[in-house]
Amino acid sequence: MKQLVLKILVVCLFFSAGCAKAPPERVRIVVTTSLIGSIVKEVGKDRIDVVAIVPSGMCPGHFDVKPGDIAAASDAKLLLSHGWEGWMSKLLSAVENERLLTKTVNVKGNWMIPDLQIQATRKITGILCALDEDNCKGYRENSSKYITSIKFAESRIKRFKNVKALVSKMQAPFIKWLGIKVAAAYGRPEDLTPSEMIKLINIGKNEKVELVVDNLQSGPVAGKQIAQEIGVKQVMLTNFPQGSYILSLNQNVEKIIKALR
Repeated sequence: MKQLVLKILVVCLFFSAGCAKAPPERVRIVVTTSLIGSIVKEVGKDRIDVVAIVPSGMCPGHFDVKPGDIAAASDAKLLLSHGWEGWMSKLLSAVENERLLTKTVNVKGNWMIPDLQIQATRKITGILCALDEDNCKGYRENSSKYITSIKFAESRIKRFKNVKALVSKMQAPFIKWLGIKVAAAYGRPEDLTPSEMIKLINIGKNEKVELVVDNLQSGPVAGKQIAQEIGVKQVMLTNFPQGSYILSLNQNVEKIIKALR
């Protein structure tokens, strides 16, 4: 009797396994930067397979398209960009994928600022819902949870008062959002002339700045020399998430707090 029951159970398990639904196929999306990619991961979760073209530590303006990027876009359903990537036309001209949709996430400004990160999240959620209507409800739920976590992270961030800094132009909006006064902003290291460096150093000394803030994706060369001449700390912040956005946001703020101690 026991053997008969065991056989029945085995048969039932066999048929139930054969009838089980296969996991849904992931939607392949290629994005130009980790700013877009980090949001797609939060909203799409396990329904989306995300490939970011530009590494988070690299300047997108100096990026050059590689064969692997072309291959990734050729196998994708959607390509998301900011709209300012100068190399996009080169990429698209090399891609052989008639089904590839291209969308621009038109949110201007520094996405490391929470309000702009939220705006971008809502735009990307709308794009994903239009692409994959069957899973729109899940995308909207994930989006709502992510926005809540951004607002919570923002509520815990200390704003700075009576602090002045010399700042990379790429970081200036974020630094102003933190309440720090930008005494002067400078461009990329390769664009700075000796006379401009001297001017920045003089401004730093006259304004009694406490920090020089560089942009990771632009490199540390210019800010390092300026900070040494003035005798203040140099910090390097990222404009693109390294991992999650909230983690990178908090790390940026912690670097400033540590430098001001």
